[in-house]
Amino acid sequence: MGDGSAHATGPVPDIRPVPRDGHLPLSCSQERLWFLLQLHPGIRAYQFQAVLTLTGNLDARALADALTEVVRRHEVYRTTFAHGPDGPRQVVHPPYEVTVPVDDLRGSPDPEAAVRRAVADAVDEELPVDRLPLVHWRLLRTADDRHVLLHLEHHLIHDGWAFNVFIDELCALYEAFAEGRPPELPEPGLQFADFAAWQHAWLDSPAAERQLAYWRDRLADVPPFLELATDRPRTAARRFAGDAPRFTVPAHLTDRVRSLARHERVSLFAVMLAAFQVLLRGWSEQDRFSVASGLAGRGRPETDRMLGMVVNTVALDADLRGDPTFRELLGRVRATVFGALEHQDLPFDRVIAALRPPRVPGRQALCEVLFAFHDAPMRAVRMPGLDVEVTPGISNGSAKFDLNVIAIPVAEQAVGQRGRDVPGGVEFIWEYDRDLFDATTVARAAADYERLLAAVVADPQVRVSELVGAGEDLR
Repeated sequence: MGDGSAHATGPVPDIRPVPRDGHLPLSCSQERLWFLLQLHPGIRAYQFQAVLTLTGNLDARALADALTEVVRRHEVYRTTFAHGPDGPRQVVHPPYEVTVPVDDLRGSPDPEAAVRRAVADAVDEELPVDRLPLVHWRLLRTADDRHVLLHLEHHLIHDGWAFNVFIDELCALYEAFAEGRPPELPEPGLQFADFAAWQHAWLDSPAAERQLAYWRDRLADVPPFLELATDRPRTAARRFAGDAPRFTVPAHLTDRVRSLARHERVSLFAVMLAAFQVLLRGWSEQDRFSVASGLAGRGRPETDRMLGMVVNTVALDADLRGDPTFRELLGRVRATVFGALEHQDLPFDRVIAALRPPRVPGRQALCEVLFAFHDAPMRAVRMPGLDVEVTPGISNGSAKFDLNVIAIPVAEQAVGQRGRDVPGGVEFIWEYDRDLFDATTVARAAADYERLLAAVVADPQVRVSELVGAGEDLR
């Protein structure tokens, strides 16, 4: 979520370059993750994996050169993290040449099965944050004209927006190197370390105080925990074991949801979040709760093409009291989302510190169920001589939260109009904690959710209580 909004709290100083010879702090989101990693060393839940399937005549040298250039351009891709006298710090390393190992699977009796095994082995690899690389790549060759590029990076240097920027740059740079011409991308004016330093300075501003006051008031009466019915009792110690099945809401239904969003003057995210809240109400029997979401935090133009973990978590309060119609619920969600966008800069840990919710072993107040929405659809990826299919968010058998639903709008190429993308369906990744839920429960939840979307676009005046069975079969 988070299409980048103007700050309601007034102008703040521009992000400027900072010296590299002093202490380089982590961003606030990085700090929160850093301390979690100190408590749970070695966990894989905060590693990101994607695969790019490349069909056609691949120029492996041009690919390696393109990746090398991405690493040169963006310091965060050559940054490690260490303890320092003033707290955790970023350590920026010089540019280096990227090598892309190639596993030739053409002789395998079943190349596709070999790819699945190789991907499973690779995503189980730990990425220690105190040494390079925190992002690396491997090629799996399954046929003369087919390769699978595995992309693995740590969440300390990743967010969803940044990955789209990476894909854009990779395509542009590959095209240049494959055609034997210099790349034409403008040099980044700022780096992630500059953003992190700016963010810490901003926390001492009146704008930050006003945002804190907003969140303290907004979340004052929201219960800290959403009590979803689970298939197994909770334990005090989390193992972060999970799975992440994918379910797609087809284009014809997504088009109707978009039409409803336009009619109600809300975003696609708001409609889908409201339907998700209805599902959770049936699953939990609560009509007041919080659903966390990641906001891009890219409202400032300096961050638009920046790689790194800029995303911030916010708690979006859900209010289904009084049995509203879905249209009325959309109005409430619109206000919630608008307020969150206008106050998205304050780090989530500062909000939690101000609210002081109860500490319960194995639980995360206001942040156990997430609904994330990628801001812009992944464009149809094009590289010269290649058909490219990008699959982000490959599961590595872990889960960060009880339930983390990620919506990824999919762009499709317009029929007969090469180079023009049109909106398609929405792919949902339902990452869940295996210690709490069965796979069949999550599959039922995904099916219930799609039926909910169909019901509310058919009749936005339907009351929440009339959406019979929405999530109730999950209890």
